[in-house]
Amino acid sequence: MTKRILLAAAAALSVSQFATAQAPAPSQDKHVLNLQDVELTTLIEDVSMLTGYTFVTHPDVRKTRVSVVSQTPMSTQELFQVFLTTLRIHGFAAVPAGKDTYRIVPRAIASTEAPMSGPGANAFITEVIKLDRANAMEAAQMIKPLLDTQGQVVANAGTNTLVVVDYASNLERVRRIIDTLDRDQTVIVTVPLVNVPAVEMESVLTRLQGDAGGQQGQAQARLSAVASLTSNSIILRGDATSVERAKKVALELDATNPQRDHVRVITLNYADAAEVVPILERVANSMAMQRSPAETAPVAQTIAHHGPTNSLIISANPETILAMERVVSALDVRRPQVMVEAIIVEMSDDAARELGLQFLLSGTGGDVPFASTNFSRAAPNLLALTGALVTGAFEDPTAANPFREAAISSLTGSSGLTLGFGGTSGDNLFGVILNAVQDDTTSRILSTPFGMTLNNATSALIVGQEIPVTTGQVLGDANSNPFRTVERKDVGIQLEVTPRIGENNTVRLDIRQEVSSVFGSVGTVTPDLILDKREIRASVLADDGEIIVLGGLVEQTDTVRDTKVPILGDIPAVGRLFRSEGKAATRRNLMVFIRPTIVRSKADAQAVTQQKYLYVQAEELMREQVPGGTIDQYIREVLGTGGPAFPAVQPPR
Repeated sequence: MTKRILLAAAAALSVSQFATAQAPAPSQDKHVLNLQDVELTTLIEDVSMLTGYTFVTHPDVRKTRVSVVSQTPMSTQELFQVFLTTLRIHGFAAVPAGKDTYRIVPRAIASTEAPMSGPGANAFITEVIKLDRANAMEAAQMIKPLLDTQGQVVANAGTNTLVVVDYASNLERVRRIIDTLDRDQTVIVTVPLVNVPAVEMESVLTRLQGDAGGQQGQAQARLSAVASLTSNSIILRGDATSVERAKKVALELDATNPQRDHVRVITLNYADAAEVVPILERVANSMAMQRSPAETAPVAQTIAHHGPTNSLIISANPETILAMERVVSALDVRRPQVMVEAIIVEMSDDAARELGLQFLLSGTGGDVPFASTNFSRAAPNLLALTGALVTGAFEDPTAANPFREAAISSLTGSSGLTLGFGGTSGDNLFGVILNAVQDDTTSRILSTPFGMTLNNATSALIVGQEIPVTTGQVLGDANSNPFRTVERKDVGIQLEVTPRIGENNTVRLDIRQEVSSVFGSVGTVTPDLILDKREIRASVLADDGEIIVLGGLVEQTDTVRDTKVPILGDIPAVGRLFRSEGKAATRRNLMVFIRPTIVRSKADAQAVTQQKYLYVQAEELMREQVPGGTIDQYIREVLGTGGPAFPAVQPPR
């Protein structure tokens, strides 16, 4: 079943298609059309229902299928103009046939039945134009190339009038041209061109006329040349002598010369020639497929580029070359730039407290303690110290002893308050250590990476280091000759952004923001590292110069640790001798902000550069106390010039 949907912002109108009574005024309601591959008659019925107009259709209408999709609600008048445009695209026209009545006919028929007025720019109408000075026959020949394919113009020599049948929008343009031509008795000639683009011919003839006028001391040019892009012709207007001379020059320049006319070299100012070549090749292939078999065999086409000069070399027939030049003219434009600034703020507060007691007792002749408490997080470690004392590890400091190394490491790793005592009584050994520590840490990290890039181009900024990360390990026979594979990873601040400028100075940003650092190693045996990484991938929309939040994280972590000896640690009061307590609280606040600034002109670029340059100067003055700032000295010494140019500041009035 064909999908047909028509939505209205208000209740639907109940108007008959063939109502003979006076139709109601167009509704001010808003409507949305969504017709997918339906018969044209379906669209006509819907428009008739919403506008109250009556339509009489030609039999060919039922053979046509259309699709009309609108995303924005339209008024009834806007809906009717969309309807007329749809008819025009599919080869039909709405011809008024009375009050609120239209006939839907093919455009070929509409040109013979068009009335004197119509409902809008897309209506097929007839207009009679009376000429006062210009010759109607010559004017008809001149404006004929400007009409629609189904438009017509008839000249009446007896009354010196023109009868023009065309769309209302095109008739307005024709009327302005005829009004200009009908002001005097100058000669008007249209010269069709085959090999040379009309725009180039217009430029050549205008320059020739300007040089001739300057040599003769004339205050006003006697010839004007206007290019018609649609027909690739040049329209000459002036006195008979000047027009004839210009026509002769145009025909000589347009003469076919296979050795010259089928090759163009176009130097690009902004676009990349290598990127433009594939686009032109697709356009040329499309034109070749549309060429009818009856046409003469086309010239073999070649499109290449020259990197050092950023130029395009096009070898093709004149029609293809003309189309290529139009495409290149539209693509080779100065693209705006976007300065993207990111603000990364990370604040964290860490608080930790620990309190614990360790003791050790040994019996008679006991080299091994018969009772002790040991908590792995506590430092110094009482067992490590006892082992070093029992084995006499400190008697010979030159000899390697693992007990001495463990004891020293335990002592150096202690923090906070450590109280302890110990001793021997005969063969008995005893010791007690009390640990108490409180650790409060507050940090604030502020990063402001920024980068400038062209519209629709990707900018990447990396400030950091490359660290080796093990990705694999292979051992040889008998677990010998280990071989590791290592991959380099970027660690630091990374900003990757692709801006796309839209309407009303809005900017869409496709962003990847990453802040990473080395947190530590996995363990003492393996060299693998732990990376602390914060990454945001997002697509956001912002106005020019607007600061918006890109993302963030607010994290609160509370940890309570209670390590104890079973049963003994639960005894009131005395149980504190058999347990170790610890508390930790961490609060982290991470926010990322972004601001795009559109840079369209040289003045915009200077203003952005001035802001950053003066910031660097101020930082150097505050730290180095060097007049002028070291960046100015560096630029003068290396580049041999002053700092960047800044926009002039207007003095206050």
